[in-house]
Amino acid sequence: MDGTMWDAIDTYASIWNMAFEQEGIDLHITRDDLLSHIGTPIDDIMRQFVPCEDVKRLLSIIATLVPTELARKGGILYEGVQEGVARLAKHYKLFMLSNCDELELPIFVHFAGLDNYITDTLAYGNTRQPKAENIRLLMQRHGIQHPIYVGDTDGDCREAHRAGIPFVWMSYGFGTTNDYDLRFDSFSELTQHFTHIKE
Repeated sequence: MDGTMWDAIDTYASIWNMAFEQEGIDLHITRDDLLSHIGTPIDDIMRQFVPCEDVKRLLSIIATLVPTELARKGGILYEGVQEGVARLAKHYKLFMLSNCDELELPIFVHFAGLDNYITDTLAYGNTRQPKAENIRLLMQRHGIQHPIYVGDTDGDCREAHRAGIPFVWMSYGFGTTNDYDLRFDSFSELTQHFTHIKE
């Protein structure tokens, strides 16, 4: 989602800062602060900024803010995402998996108008498991035989390969990697590649 389909970093930073203010914590998170940690489980990101004993409480507050604030402010969809997902869904079952909390993926899907195209979503917040385990869980749940994982960070690559599946790197995203099975420089390129095979 983040760095692959949209950029909502400014909204995340705003939500975190609202939580800090609500708790009287003298801390202001910037876009750059969060950007360097995108793709990491939210608990681990929070530990980079506050003492461990504050993490659970702050994440609980953020969880109460996300449904309204993320749904209201959203993020910037990357060019070609809406049209591409609609085309891809004609030929493939599409799933979304992320290291975010359990609320963010459904909010994104609805915000982007993709409700009719995404078969299922699974987040770190649902299972408290790394991406590799969640990939395997989705594969088992839906009987997926030949999946690929599309992401934008080296962490995505490691988790996809740890799950034993190919990794597709979206080079325009937030991270870098030299280890990928396919690379695309835009969502439209990915769409064209995988729909050309079928059409």
